[in-house]
Amino acid sequence: MTITKDHCPTIEPPKSTYAPHALRNNSHGTDLDKEALERFKIREICEGWGSYRDAAEWQNYLSMFFPDAYITTSWHSGPIDSFLQSSKDAFARGPEFMDILHRMLGCAVETDEALTRAGGKMKVTITVRFNIDGVETDVDADCRFFFFLEKREGRWGVVFFTLLFDKDRLVPVNPGYVLKVPEEEIERFPSGYRYLAWAEEKVGVKVRVDLNAHGPERDALYAKCRGWLEGKDVLVGVDGSNGLG
Repeated sequence: MTITKDHCPTIEPPKSTYAPHALRNNSHGTDLDKEALERFKIREICEGWGSYRDAAEWQNYLSMFFPDAYITTSWHSGPIDSFLQSSKDAFARGPEFMDILHRMLGCAVETDEALTRAGGKMKVTITVRFNIDGVETDVDADCRFFFFLEKREGRWGVVFFTLLFDKDRLVPVNPGYVLKVPEEEIERFPSGYRYLAWAEEKVGVKVRVDLNAHGPERDALYAKCRGWLEGKDVLVGVDGSNGLG
């Protein structure tokens, strides 16, 4: 088969989305040790997503968020309480739905100079187990998690979460089985998560299609990251309005 299209190009974000005064990686600041400690606290919170959610440690998972937090994923968007209940329901449905696990990788944290707002960008591979047409199948999706955090009364917490998908793949768990995936069906979905979106639709999910790392939503989200650190109100409403655009 001849490859004629690059579905997952890597392109530098616009320079206008770079927050010039953000504190990151000990690159500059006035109290480097204090600032590094704050970034460590934030990273520890972000890493709880996979550790807690995948193990159904719901009390620990909720400790990451403030009560008004909003979550946006490919399969569910809503306030944290709604997302939590949907996650519990997904586990309860078992193999008829999908089983989601996370491999949490590196995390880069930026804060404002006052150490009251922060953003965490984490590299993650989401592994989702499906049963499609009688074939047990895994989808691996490489993505970037975006955590928007705020410090309230001396404590950091997540107030908004979303992600962008870089690329994915679909493989049968048993290599002796073959699952035929029509190319024309795959091409209906965003390039960064076309196999995941196809599989999610197969199990009844109304898939959100504006989370592609290779679409215009990437630059819109990066601009929101900068705006958040600069004190702007860039979060979605509880009805999902304002999206990532």
